[in-house]
Amino acid sequence: MNLPFFIYKKLKNSTDKSNTSSRIIKIAKFSVFIGIFISLSAVSIGKGLQSSINETIYNITPDISISSYENNDRGIASEIIKESEVIVDEVNRLYPDIKLNFTLEKPSIITVNNSIETLIFRGVKDGLNFKSFDQFIIEKLNDVPQSLNDVLISKSLLEKLKINVGDNIRLFFQTNNYQKIPNIRNYRVYGVYQTDFPDFDSNYIIGNINSLQNLFKLSSKDFGAIELIVDDKQSITSIKNNLLSKDIFINNNISLLNVQEKYKNIFDWISIFDFNILIILVLMIVVAIISIIISMLTLIFERIKMIGILSSLGGDNKLLGKVFLYQGIDILIRGIIPGNVLFIIISYMQNNYKILGLNPNDYYVDSVPFLIDITYIISINLFFIIIGTIILFATFSSITRFVPTININS
Repeated sequence: MNLPFFIYKKLKNSTDKSNTSSRIIKIAKFSVFIGIFISLSAVSIGKGLQSSINETIYNITPDISISSYENNDRGIASEIIKESEVIVDEVNRLYPDIKLNFTLEKPSIITVNNSIETLIFRGVKDGLNFKSFDQFIIEKLNDVPQSLNDVLISKSLLEKLKINVGDNIRLFFQTNNYQKIPNIRNYRVYGVYQTDFPDFDSNYIIGNINSLQNLFKLSSKDFGAIELIVDDKQSITSIKNNLLSKDIFINNNISLLNVQEKYKNIFDWISIFDFNILIILVLMIVVAIISIIISMLTLIFERIKMIGILSSLGGDNKLLGKVFLYQGIDILIRGIIPGNVLFIIISYMQNNYKILGLNPNDYYVDSVPFLIDITYIISINLFFIIIGTIILFATFSSITRFVPTININS
């Protein structure tokens, strides 16, 4: 018979529910429960925000943009790149697996229902057929062929201008600095997108690059920017630096801007999440540890007479330690399992029903994202168990200080 486990079961099934240790143990279980739930939630939300913001940035912004210095300084790819064919050949020679996009951006004015908005027309070579942007399209014309004059407009602009999908809009362009009467072009709203990036949503209309090339009397090989899409995001900086060292980029007034540079403030901001997560984890673990220590010491002092009797009967510290080890494991299990269950339920409900919303102007997402990763879930649980077990063994060492005769007489 497992004597330590038998004694632990007797203590656990004690009918005296009013004793101090019973209440302290309940508090300890609740502390572990809250600690594991908040720790899992903090990591999940922090990593979820990082992942969602990163994914949005990488899908609306090229990993590396090759353009003129004027374009990158102004943030608009309106000036034509010289020797674009030579640049494309050089990039393809060095990195044949990298995908290239070709864009041209021009400022314009839109007037609808007596509303006037300045915006940027982003012309894309493949028209509206670019897969990386599909996830942001929330509505579009179904079973209708696309035309040269179809555009995507953001939800915020759609609501501000009070128009619908399928409506026609009128855009005004200035093709030269001396032009007094702007060029007018009519476009059809083919679809609506929403990225939750206010600077992008409030400024960009996306259409076919051929429309701009025809309007500004450019050839089909005239682009404002050559955009590189890199599969391995960790290699973006090294690829950029390697390209910058080539003569074609040095001698042709060409600038290379990567996504980390363009959105440096955002990347710096989300990197702070890791430190915040660490602080929360440490605090939750400390609270749980203190609760376990207090509950164990309370239980030991409440059972001091029992310890004395067992010691006088030949029970060694190993036997006594196992009794309280079982109690400590019970506290950990009864706190960790419900904490994990609640975390999974809350995560599922939030990711599917978006109960907790966020302001996209501040967080670049419209709801709190939970990133479910089995690796960090197991890691946090194991960390709690290992730390809890170490603390339990450290606490049990206090048992060896008791003198049996004093314990019996106390």
